[in-house]
Amino acid sequence: MAVATAGPAYKLWFLSTGIVFLFFLLFAFYTDSIKSPLDYAHAKAAEFCSDSAPQTTAEADPKDGKFGNCKDPYRRPGYLYVPAETERYRETRWLPFTDKFLNSDDPETAEYPHQGGDLIFNDTDVPRTFFKGSDIPIEWMKLAVKENKRRKEAMAHITNATAEDYHRMKDDAEFGWLWGRRVVSFGDSIDRRAARYVCHEFGHDMAFPKLHPIEKWPMGVCHIPAFNLTFTAFHSAGGFTYRPDWFWYKEMRIIPFERRWEELWQPHERDIQGPNGRPDLILWQNGLWDQRGFQVGGQKLHEGQNVTLNGRHRKMVWDELHFFLARTKKYAEMLIREFPDTPMMWRSLTYHQKTGSGDIMVVEMDRLGRALAEQYGHEVFEWGRIISLMGSWYEDGTHPGEGALTWLWGNMILEYLARSAKSKLGGDYRFPYFDGWERCHDELVAWGGR
Repeated sequence: MAVATAGPAYKLWFLSTGIVFLFFLLFAFYTDSIKSPLDYAHAKAAEFCSDSAPQTTAEADPKDGKFGNCKDPYRRPGYLYVPAETERYRETRWLPFTDKFLNSDDPETAEYPHQGGDLIFNDTDVPRTFFKGSDIPIEWMKLAVKENKRRKEAMAHITNATAEDYHRMKDDAEFGWLWGRRVVSFGDSIDRRAARYVCHEFGHDMAFPKLHPIEKWPMGVCHIPAFNLTFTAFHSAGGFTYRPDWFWYKEMRIIPFERRWEELWQPHERDIQGPNGRPDLILWQNGLWDQRGFQVGGQKLHEGQNVTLNGRHRKMVWDELHFFLARTKKYAEMLIREFPDTPMMWRSLTYHQKTGSGDIMVVEMDRLGRALAEQYGHEVFEWGRIISLMGSWYEDGTHPGEGALTWLWGNMILEYLARSAKSKLGGDYRFPYFDGWERCHDELVAWGGR
């Protein structure tokens, strides 16, 4: 009898267990389907990978922790690839001349003796093989803009989401190193516009606090909440120690950078402190405002005299060079004093859209800036040199336009931020380049004969 009653009981137990198991399966399925957008996006972030990251099998040297690759791709000789179609400007990138390219097969057009017919060169795309390799810079902007879009879509249910709202996503897609970073420039409208246009790529604009009744642009700030990333641009007016009566720009009222620091900028009261309690990267330069000052001042103060300073297309005279040296040194020393232990870079100077001998001074000023950068232990941000003479991509006579050239600026900024932030990306082959600013600094601080 006992055996006869055990059969139905066992079947009932088995049926009950199956029903409970089925219930849990259905519960798990529907729970996953109705996750909040934020939870779902957070889980899916693992699928996002950096397909541009270098792949290599090289191994680091365990003896001293250095593999030895401290090459800065943006300071290597190379080619700026800009697609012919304007709408494809987001494919713009710097291609250092790698061994793969230098030792590539010759094209048929280079064969000698000539086989007859005209040599016809076409505007073709660069073969994809030359975009690959550990020596090619990572396309940071493509990756960051893509991740920014994903995060914003996940937070679409929140109006004007703040950095606090995005905090739980900060490490997604291997972008944890970018969270909370602060980039500061002490420059001019070229630096300000470059930062502003990069912010546009992330769907944000730069704000300009009212710091002066007449001046419009003494400081610009752009915040990207999805990364808690902030760009701050302080606008300098050159090295003159007062505002001359002949000064040409009416809206620029305070000239000496000492006064601008105290009366307008007040940097230490701004949100420019990154995770380490200081800015994560500072770009600085001095050039175009003093160039114009020397040209206009020379013409005004030597009017009617048959002297060198009457000319606009000229070199700096020794008095100007000596003055420029002294004031640029004080500018640099002020930054060093106020921001010790902060990675700093001299932003190489840009030329005008229609350049020529009128920009000889800019060449001389950039040389001096590089020499001072080397003396003070600053590296060089080569953006201005890379885009030299690319006036067709300017938006006016002075400013590189929004698009290809500023996309390049963004790629370069993120490259140096990844290094400053100790992102440890790039694979073994790039070790120790992304292991902190100091790891390769001694090898990259030299002027390099440029």
